[in-house]
Amino acid sequence: MKKIFTTLLAASLMLLGTQAFAQMSVNAGYMSSTLSHENAKSTNFNGAYAGVSFNVPIAGALAIAPGFYYSMVNGKLLDWGRIASGTLTEHAVNVPVYVNYGIDLARDTNVFIFGGPTLQYALATTVKGSSEILGKSGSTSMYDIDSNYNRFNVYLGGGIGFQVSAIQITVGYDYGMMNQYKGDNSEKSHRSNLKLGLGFVF
Repeated sequence: MKKIFTTLLAASLMLLGTQAFAQMSVNAGYMSSTLSHENAKSTNFNGAYAGVSFNVPIAGALAIAPGFYYSMVNGKLLDWGRIASGTLTEHAVNVPVYVNYGIDLARDTNVFIFGGPTLQYALATTVKGSSEILGKSGSTSMYDIDSNYNRFNVYLGGGIGFQVSAIQITVGYDYGMMNQYKGDNSEKSHRSNLKLGLGFVF
């Protein structure tokens, strides 16, 4: 998996280096992330993302758009009131390689659709727990609690965007193809992300 991540990132950078007309955009936005479990209630997280992407024309209105993004999500893993509560915070890097197609609506105004894979690597995933009754609290890495928790994921998804002059608004959805737990006998869990973003095109 590390080799796939490295290869895709290197290929994206090489592609950018060969295209004189690549258009760069800076993007940031809100992200709602859901961890769906096979035999349990889903866990919901809220967070944000920010990064850059490059729109590289292929033919006509068709283009490829590699990017590099940072994301952070936070949400409750456990809520037993005063007895015990716990939250999870994840910081990750994301490398999308989208294909997009734009349609001009008017002068300096267009709508576009995009889709493709995104590779994700979690830099840090921290679990914080506390008990008001016991008067105790602490934090630790998720990977220390469960070594089968997977840092890597591959998402497939897409969305739609609207651009007026240099301002972009996008809505996208990605579904994680990899089980969040690496153990063969582990309960299957998959991540999905809904994103609403605002960007500026240079």
